[in-house]
Amino acid sequence: MLSFKDHSLIEMKDPRHPELHAFDLDDTLIKHDDSKLRVHVLDRNGNRVQSLTNKEFNKHQLPAGHSYDFHEFKSADVFGKSAHPIHKMIDKLKAIHKKNKNVEILTARSDMDDKDKFGHVLKKYGIDIHKIHVRRAGNIKASSAAEAKKKVMHDLISKEGYKHVHLYDDSTDNLDSFLSLKKKHPDVEFHAHHVQHYPETNQTIVTTRKA
Repeated sequence: MLSFKDHSLIEMKDPRHPELHAFDLDDTLIKHDDSKLRVHVLDRNGNRVQSLTNKEFNKHQLPAGHSYDFHEFKSADVFGKSAHPIHKMIDKLKAIHKKNKNVEILTARSDMDDKDKFGHVLKKYGIDIHKIHVRRAGNIKASSAAEAKKKVMHDLISKEGYKHVHLYDDSTDNLDSFLSLKKKHPDVEFHAHHVQHYPETNQTIVTTRKA
């Protein structure tokens, strides 16, 4: 059985392309039934005091003495039951990957409890995690998801020497943090793609900023 770490060993990279495209997972490639997937807020006694959708979590400020319960976000079973593909973005990811192998998924999630089941769900929608690596920023200690993703992107640029870097994400905080990397990498061109998906109309709008 392959671990997530093993997947990076068989990840298909193309050193001829100095360009990276990183796609957020939740609310960018996959939309969820919010009634089935929440981050829970616990008080200092471990009592649940609030439940947050993914979008609400991105803006949430944790009160002193409180903590998050991510067990639903770690569950591959919950992921499979709540996931709905955002076809426009999945098609875009697949089209870019066909031309340029330097495509990754960058999620704020940490490790899932069943990697094979998680991979099976994504494979159903045309995403093969044996070829497109899933970076889990949730495994990194940081003050926020935006800072964790920023660190992942900084490390990838430093290691691989990318000159053009794209991030597709539904969170403006994540994208702002990403664009701030220009200060550390002035010779790199950054493209921040804000993804807004509207399930009621099945419309997906992508707007782009550059740095």
